[in-house]
Amino acid sequence: MTIINRCLTLFLFTSLISGCEKKETLTPDPVPREIKDIEILSGNNQLAHRGAPLDTIVIRVQLNASEDRSPLRYYALKSTDNSSFIVHSQVRYNDHMIIKALWHPSSLEDVPTVKFYVSASCTDDQMARENCNEAKSVSLKAAFLRPWKSVYQSSRGSFTTMYDLYFTDEMNGVAVGEGSGIVRTNDGGKSWIQGDPAVDDSHAYIIAFTGRDTALVSLTNNYPAFTYDGGKTFFRPDKWTPSIIGHQSSSAYYLQSRDIIYTVGWRGNIAKTTDGGQTWDRSGSFNVLNRLNDLIHIGKDTLFTCGTVGFLARTTDAGKTWKQQPLQLNNDLNKIYFVNSSLGFAGGQLGTLIRTTDGGGHWDKISTGIRLSIIAIHFFKNGHGFLVSAGGEIAESHDAGLSWKLILKDNYGAGNLRKVVIKDEKTIFGLQGSSILTYDLTQR
Repeated sequence: MTIINRCLTLFLFTSLISGCEKKETLTPDPVPREIKDIEILSGNNQLAHRGAPLDTIVIRVQLNASEDRSPLRYYALKSTDNSSFIVHSQVRYNDHMIIKALWHPSSLEDVPTVKFYVSASCTDDQMARENCNEAKSVSLKAAFLRPWKSVYQSSRGSFTTMYDLYFTDEMNGVAVGEGSGIVRTNDGGKSWIQGDPAVDDSHAYIIAFTGRDTALVSLTNNYPAFTYDGGKTFFRPDKWTPSIIGHQSSSAYYLQSRDIIYTVGWRGNIAKTTDGGQTWDRSGSFNVLNRLNDLIHIGKDTLFTCGTVGFLARTTDAGKTWKQQPLQLNNDLNKIYFVNSSLGFAGGQLGTLIRTTDGGGHWDKISTGIRLSIIAIHFFKNGHGFLVSAGGEIAESHDAGLSWKLILKDNYGAGNLRKVVIKDEKTIFGLQGSSILTYDLTQR
């Protein structure tokens, strides 16, 4: 056989053998399981109370291999070992994973941070060392809320109890109390100076202004002192009859003028004078055990008062007659406030808040998130308002009081406030014991 024939035979034999072989099916390489992207849905940049966990952190992870149902690995690189970051769940939704976690920053940190790594293949050690290229990460930050702080402390300490406070304008304010003298500010409340008392025994319990200059201060046994210069000096009137008999028997005063004065107090008593306190008309009083706690004037002849065991009453004839409102409520009401002649609120025990939009004809109960007794209500423009409780809780509304968000918990620098004044949208003042406290609303 020639060389040519031998080569041809070998070629044909090789081709025959190849044709008999089964064709091999090529399988594509599996899709890498690493993730595409990661983002924080909620919980970043929270304001934290020292010693308390944050709201739930929600993180979304965009997956590369949608058919893989096994959980991801994660690692939280914290700014201090004293904090904790615990993943509570990983839930699969189509091509992404939702991770929920709780972060409890250490109270020793000023600016707590967490870098949160997620991977399908990296080990915990690799992620802790930050040397795994397949891992994706997000950074979370938080800041600690500053608590209530003291801006005035009586030098007499426990011998002093602050009872009432009033700002005559943006810069000038007056505070009174038992054993306190007259405490004043002329810089918007940044600093307070104790001055001479309204009377010799230094005891004062309520201060009620009409305008910037004229005010009544309720003293021991419900006797008054008056000022005509914004609280710089006080004098005792020559003729005065106690409106409601008894020490601290009045809870609130409203001065329509120096001569026309209303007051409410213990056992449902309501009194009005038109001669500067020489004589009083008590015909509008209620024969009840309730103590009336607050009084507000919302128009020429319309006033409201509220008190214990859900008591609320209104007059529309300048105090000649009063009618109790039919509330299905037994919580004590401490404070009543009207934004205008239609929109009003009354707040009290256990965070109770009721709201009217028809001038007090009907009242609806509103959820606030506050746990303790509401003692201050105030609204500004565009439905923006605040509530403050005796425990220092603060709630905020942006929809004219329909809904509220708790922005400060109780006992965070204040735990037993007697009086609160919401001065403006930046600052709140409170009286606690012998101190004047303040809270900065701009830190959010």
